[in-house]
Amino acid sequence: MIKINWGTKLAFFAILFMIFVVSMVVVISRQDMPLVEDDYYEKGINYQTQIDNFAQVDSLITMEIGNMQNGSEDKGKTLFIEKKSDGDIENAELFYYRPSDSKLDQHQRLPLPSKKLIALPLNDLMPGKWIIKFTWMQGDKKFELQKEFDR
Repeated sequence: MIKINWGTKLAFFAILFMIFVVSMVVVISRQDMPLVEDDYYEKGINYQTQIDNFAQVDSLITMEIGNMQNGSEDKGKTLFIEKKSDGDIENAELFYYRPSDSKLDQHQRLPLPSKKLIALPLNDLMPGKWIIKFTWMQGDKKFELQKEFDR
């Protein structure tokens, strides 16, 4: 039986630990870590304006995410948008934002008729966490709604 003294054991474990640390640094440095958004700092500076836009929309529009039922068949997650006030909005923008991968982000323009419910299926989105931002202009005021969901 070979006897190994404590100094040799300590050196052996120190070398193993260093190999582990170096391999973890290499693995982590090779992963793609995209920024959350390209204009992150500008949006941070203008965040109070965004808060004001959120506060003004409660009585104008509702945006909910639920399951669409067609008889007994479940059609999957659906985005429901309803404009409660009078007057049509021609240029509303819907932005599907994926925090983990900006390549999957989608942008859509849609008209928003007054007092009408719009149902948009979310089945085309990849599974994972999503944020939906809905913005529109009414007169000279900008409004914005935001919802997070898992698909």
